[in-house]
Formats: sequence, C-alpha cells, structure tokens
Amino acid sequence: MKNITKYILFIGLTVGFMSCDVLDPDAVNDPNSPSENAVLQDATVSDLQNLVTGLESANRFYNNGQTDVWTLFGAFGRDLIFFGTSDPNFFDQWLQLPTNTAPDAENNRLFFADGSAYESPYSTIRQADLLIEATNNTDAVTDAEKNGIVGFAETVKAYQLIWPWLHQGTNGIRVELNYNEPLNPGPFLSQGDALAAIRTKLNNANTSLGSAGSSFAFELTTGFDGFNTPATMQQVNRAIAARFSLYAEDWQGALDALDDSFLDLNATTVADLKVGPQHIYAGGDDIFNPFYFPADAAADRVIVGSPNWVNDAEAGDGRVDDKLDLRTTPAEVAELPLVSANWQEGRYGQTDPIPFIRNEELILIYAEANIQVGGATNLANAVTAINTIRNIWGVGAYTGAVTQAALIDEMLTQRRFSLWGEGHRWVDMRRYGRLAQIDTSLDGGRVATQVARPNGEVEWDDFADNQ
Repeated sequence: MKNITKYILFIGLTVGFMSCDVLDPDAVNDPNSPSENAVLQDATVSDLQNLVTGLESANRFYNNGQTDVWTLFGAFGRDLIFFGTSDPNFFDQWLQLPTNTAPDAENNRLFFADGSAYESPYSTIRQADLLIEATNNTDAVTDAEKNGIVGFAETVKAYQLIWPWLHQGTNGIRVELNYNEPLNPGPFLSQGDALAAIRTKLNNANTSLGSAGSSFAFELTTGFDGFNTPATMQQVNRAIAARFSLYAEDWQGALDALDDSFLDLNATTVADLKVGPQHIYAGGDDIFNPFYFPADAAADRVIVGSPNWVNDAEAGDGRVDDKLDLRTTPAEVAELPLVSANWQEGRYGQTDPIPFIRNEELILIYAEANIQVGGATNLANAVTAINTIRNIWGVGAYTGAVTQAALIDEMLTQRRFSLWGEGHRWVDMRRYGRLAQIDTSLDGGRVATQVARPNGEVEWDDFADNQ
C-alpha cells in the first residue's frame, strides 16, 4: 500500500482566516494530496480514486499499533496481555489493578490509551463522509458508479462505528458527524438506538451496492481480492451485518445475512477459515503490520498470550501454534509478578495482511444463531459448524450434550480460541453476562464493563449547551 497514507484527510476543526491580498495568495492544490475544497465540487475520477485509497488506508487505524482496539479489548478479556512498561497505565488502568488510584474505566473520562477505539474510527468516518460528499457533487461518474462508491464508503462507516459502540457500552455514541457542520455533530444515541442506526446504515449501503452495476469505478488494493466488485462487496457487507445481528440478538437476522455473505460451511483447511477481506501493510512509505514482533521480543513492549489461555486449550489445539510463538525465555515484568509468559504474539510477519472479518468468524456466527433459534434441526446445524472448527484445528468432534445451554458454553469456548486477539472475548462475555467468569487471578484486577465517554466529548457538549 505504498504512499496510501498521504491521501488521508483526518477529522479536525476548520479555522477560518480573514483574507488578505498580500498575505493570502491564491491556493495551490497539490494533485498528490488533494485538499477538501479541491474535491468537494467537480471531483475527477482520479480525485475519487485518491479518496477511496485514503479511506481503505484509514480503515486500518483502529489497530494502529500495539495500543489499539484488539489489544485493549483483549486485555480486558484477559486472553492476552500487553507488556508496555514505558507507562504503568497499560497495567493499572487496562487491568484495573488494586494499585490503580485512578477512577475505574466506567467513570474515568481520562481513561488511558483508548484513542484507537474512539478517535481513530471517527477519523475514518470523516474520511468516508468526504468521499460521499465529493461523489454526490460531481458528474464525473454515472449514477450506478456513484452507488458503488457510496455503498463502499457507508459499509466502511458502519464497520468503524462498531468499535466506539462496543467501547462505550451503555453510554451510547454519536452515529452521525454532520460533515457539512463539523462543529455541530449529531447527538449521542442510546446503546440500542445507536446499534439500530448502524444496522440501517449498513442495510442502505447494501442497497446502494445492489444498484452499482457489475464493476466499481475505482480500484481497491489486494486486500480486497475476491471482494472488489459490487456483488462481492455485498458479501462483505452482509458478513458485517451478521456480526451486528448478534449484538442486537437478532438471531434469524444473522442467519439471513449469512445467506448472502461469503460464509463457507464446507471449509476443510486453516486457509479456508482465514478467507475474507484484509487490511494490507507494505512497510517503507506505508506502515508495517502493527502486530509483528521479532522472536523473543523485549519484555518491555510485546503482546503475550495469557498463560491461562494457553493452559485452557485442549491438547493438540493447533490454534496455540497458529497464533503464538514460543519464546526461548519467558517474558516477565515487575508489574505482574505472577505472570511468566512463554508465548508471544506470532500471527503475522512485518507486512502480512490482517483479515478484518473472515470465514471462521462467520461459521461461529452461524453456530451461535442456530443455537439461539433452538430446536433439534438448528442445534444439529450448530454442532456441525462447531465440528468444522474443531476438526480443522485438531481437537476432534464435539462430544458434549446437544442442549442450548451446553452448546452456548461450547460456542463461546470456540470463539475464545478461534478469534483470539481480534477483540471478541471481552465483548462476548459481556453479551452473555459472564464478565465475572473472566479469570483475573494472575493480575488481581477487575474487568471493566465499558469505558467512560471521553472528556473531550463531555466538554464539547457542555460548551455547545452554553452557547
């Protein structure tokens, strides 16, 4: 993705200056890095391509380093730990240790290192809104081509919105930023209303993609190989919709969305499980994969697998070796004296792509939705899906009771091991009211239920109310 980042236009406050003929010469637009004003009216096809490329790049930034969404949520869920000794807040606040003198995550508006779950997604949404505005204000593309651009942008927006929605929990979030009036963003919606609005946005995007013809007027990177036409982008859209249906406890809705997604229930290999659209990384002028660590990375900055996660895996479970690298010496830090980590993050090389939704998750969504719908046929379907996962990873077929309660336990276990490090465990346990079951014995901390609304948001609303 060489030079992809130069096209990103991040969210910010627009400051106006009085014009002066001497000090304010005519603007010169850099064709390699277009300004907002240069593309908002009469954008060329090339301008729109640049904005699409920038949006695809920005779509990665909820994971923009080791202190990111997946790591934050993974630490909450205790299946991984970020050893970031440069700042004790990575331990004190993320794990809510007894030594933490700050208010807990639910009440602390200055909660540490949560930008990737909040600011980064909204920055990407702002980029998507710019692309949509530019598309709607140009005649350079046909109506069908406009539908393709808008459908892609709105799909990205919906995907990004779920991160602050999960992060904020019952606080609710803003769903609309109001692009043309950045100082007057949309209101905060309740948790339920926000999720409903996001799902509507995703459905509308799917409709737009369905009216976009057979090809896009833009190109995507190799991260979307196999998903780079309106029809195959609809499969991505429906895969995301299936995930959101779980959060809404719309079980039949999840199954309906999966019917139109890229779900492959006939997977037989690990490669089949990893099929899906990806974030790509090129290094050099672009960025490196944020989850790459060299062998035996220094214990002052490395993601490790929790010893509890490794020990809880069934004998022969191939997911341990697939996701973690065995260290020659354990990683240990003074802040967590009971943790001696023999395994570190090992999924990716420096420029390996990262799937952001993939077939393995869809198979597990299929299993969960069938379990929740219930009935003998649906429970049997769930067992078949679970066995697909179990057999590929080498732990053998499920032999437990075929009841809804037992299969919920089994499904959550398979999600824990299959989706390690992808931001799901804490969310899953919260969805099922099981946060108290997360094992904190190695750190002695507590499990946060959500993160408080950022201080800047609170102060902004206070400011706006007083105007």
